[in-house]
Amino acid sequence: MKPLLIKIFVVCLIAAICGVIAGVVFSIWFYGLIPRPWHAEVIASDTPAKAWLRFWLAFAVGAVGGAVWSYRIVKDLEL
Repeated sequence: MKPLLIKIFVVCLIAAICGVIAGVVFSIWFYGLIPRPWHAEVIASDTPAKAWLRFWLAFAVGAVGGAVWSYRIVKDLEL
């Protein structure tokens, strides 16, 4: 039972780390795509709710990707 719990913990930890990285990188990338003449207007009109929604969507995608990737590594691990 203990090896299974360790595997689940590792998968969840890597999924969370990948999710945070994806959320932050996507947020920075999104604002970098806006052309300069409209850059300040878009940032000023962007509400915190929209920014959080974009972050959490990117977090979810990154977490799922991290979970799948780490599960493929951890499933064959002998503990």
